[in-house]
Amino acid sequence: MTSEEKLVPPEEFPFPFTPYPIQKDFMKHLYLALEERKLGIFESPTGTGKSLSLICGALRWLLDHEKRERQQLQNSIAELDTKKDDNDGEDTDWLKQQVEQVKITQQRQLLQLQLNKILRNDEKLEQLRKRKEKKIERNFMKKTENVKQEVENDQPPANNSTADDDADILLEDVIADADCEESDPENEDEKYKGVKVYFCSRTHSQLAQFVGEVQRSPYADEIRLVSLASRQNYCINKTVQKLKNLSLINEQCTDMQRKKKSKTTVADKGGKTVKKSKASSGCPYFQQRAVENLRDEALLGVKDVEQLVDLGKQLSACPYYASRAAVTDAQVVVVPYNTLLHKNTRKACGIDLTDGVVIIDEAHNLLDTIGHIHSSEVSGHQLTHAYSQLIQYRDKYRSRFSASNLLYLGQIIFIVGKLIGMLGGKPGCSPVESSLKGVDTKLYTLADFVLSCEIDNMNIYKLLEFCQNSKIAHKLHGFAERYHPAVVVNTAKKTTQQQTGIRAFLKEISSDNIASPKEETSATPTVPEITTSNPLLSVLSFMEALTNHCSDGRVVCSRQSTVGRGSLKFLLLNPAAHFADIVKQARAVIVAGGTMQPLEEFRDQLFLSAGGTIDRLYEFSCGHVIPPENILPIALASGPSGKELDFSFQSRTNLVMLNELGRILTNVCNIVPAGIVCFFPSYDYENLIYQHLEKSGIVSKLQLKKKIFREPRKSGTVEKVLSDYAASVRSPSSSGALLFSVVGGKLSEGLKLQ
Repeated sequence: MTSEEKLVPPEEFPFPFTPYPIQKDFMKHLYLALEERKLGIFESPTGTGKSLSLICGALRWLLDHEKRERQQLQNSIAELDTKKDDNDGEDTDWLKQQVEQVKITQQRQLLQLQLNKILRNDEKLEQLRKRKEKKIERNFMKKTENVKQEVENDQPPANNSTADDDADILLEDVIADADCEESDPENEDEKYKGVKVYFCSRTHSQLAQFVGEVQRSPYADEIRLVSLASRQNYCINKTVQKLKNLSLINEQCTDMQRKKKSKTTVADKGGKTVKKSKASSGCPYFQQRAVENLRDEALLGVKDVEQLVDLGKQLSACPYYASRAAVTDAQVVVVPYNTLLHKNTRKACGIDLTDGVVIIDEAHNLLDTIGHIHSSEVSGHQLTHAYSQLIQYRDKYRSRFSASNLLYLGQIIFIVGKLIGMLGGKPGCSPVESSLKGVDTKLYTLADFVLSCEIDNMNIYKLLEFCQNSKIAHKLHGFAERYHPAVVVNTAKKTTQQQTGIRAFLKEISSDNIASPKEETSATPTVPEITTSNPLLSVLSFMEALTNHCSDGRVVCSRQSTVGRGSLKFLLLNPAAHFADIVKQARAVIVAGGTMQPLEEFRDQLFLSAGGTIDRLYEFSCGHVIPPENILPIALASGPSGKELDFSFQSRTNLVMLNELGRILTNVCNIVPAGIVCFFPSYDYENLIYQHLEKSGIVSKLQLKKKIFREPRKSGTVEKVLSDYAASVRSPSSSGALLFSVVGGKLSEGLKLQ
């Protein structure tokens, strides 16, 4: 058979405009890194068109690779046919000839099977392209009316019995349940699984920018792209959206898939149901045909999250499940950090990185992000609330639970009680009770912590699997919402112990102006927290953190004056441990950013520590597209009045320094035309500087020369502020603008201002 043909980077890449030389170099090196299965570190300064270079370089390689794969299959099959014909004509031993014929036939069948998958996939996509939009429009009004009716009919009946009301919050026996999601009727083995490009960035706005670049690129009509996002971004069911909390939205959504609604079609004279129609999903937007229609629309054109949500509302179909269903046939999958970097989330989204290409943009903070995603913290308040809810939940429904569910519940309650003990409390105590172990902070290895908790004999993996399959966190949240269970102090405690807790509580609130004892005794200040949050979710997240390798993290146990104020926090020390699967499975991994220095951090702490080899490493760094003669870097050692500038942490709030900075800005605004951007290390420091300049009258002086803009903290208003700034700079009637921005904010990450 023909060996794999080596792809050579082309001299020219399709580009929306004539690319700069460094953009050509970037695309050629990226093309080569993908072809040679490298672990690449690519550095390209902000403003050099890095995203567009990533798109055009990666997509050109992807299309060339698909063309090569198809051509090589056809060539290999032709070679085997020729070899088979030649073997028939040879005058050799008959038995040896037949053995050789069988081998050739088997090889050809395998190659033909793979080629058939590609051809079937091509045919399927061609059928999608030929679809008429009239079909969608014809069914649109009917579907919308049906959904409205289903939403109205989805309200719970008023006369249900208590037992029926509680059915949705009872634990079910956990067995292999593959009925949660609709399975694809097409056999997984028969599907064509080509190479996919997974593009990842930190925020949804950055991903939306990337999709916008793809839409403007020469590949917009050739590429099938799908954007993955959380249910919080994609859900169009208003009832579920009201939950706000992402974990609760996830569990409510999956729980609605479990609840199949059926309609009575035959009833006897007494009104008793005799026959029901086939069950459908509990969510009116999760209808298979509608979701498939939306999936096909997602594949027919490049769309970002907002565009897919709008289309989902038009078609009355769930964008979340449609986007997941489209992953199989997509060539480019756009995902946020949290989805790609968390193994369980990848699995839930159906992301298979095997032989895929992973491109992580804005990767300068990648190590910190991995550490943040896999770190976990649970407070004493959450532990005591979770313990109280679990106890009351178990006691209320003990007679209705199976033996296995009671066993698992008991084990979870046992672990939560032991975690409370680590904070100096006792199982069943109030969060305002004094800690029996005093105030201190200790650092534990995972092994030492598990032994200190006395939970080393518990199978945490099995418990987490039970919690996931049984949806216990969601059931418990429903129980808390319905019955509002308060945190109950253990009635078996001695009076002195109870008084200790009361004294601690009174001491805790002594600084507050609460005059009425009646209010103190009649109101339970912790109830609102219970009814508006789900403490078990934080507990389960911490339990999951305990399953990390012993050397990969540490547990910080912070004990405070009361149990509720204490906390347990898992800190991930080895981000590479959670990056190893990506390095192992993917064909190539590219991390790119404007400032990737020091490169050793990514090379040693990420790739090599994650199991990568030195021969796979590939580094590329380029200069800026702006010519050197257009750049004038100046470092100021002193201000206009001759004062030495010292903006170290100790001196940066000094009034002398702040006044000197104001004089510098005034002089710069008098000299520099058009736009000026002033970067600060943080939003807090920017606010401090601005408040001082405003009080001292410098802002008024600056506004005589430039219109002043400030980069806001909230991401929702950032783009408008920056576009207004750009408009003021370009306006011929304006003398320019001054923008106060923040390092690490939107502008510093290269937001386009056209």
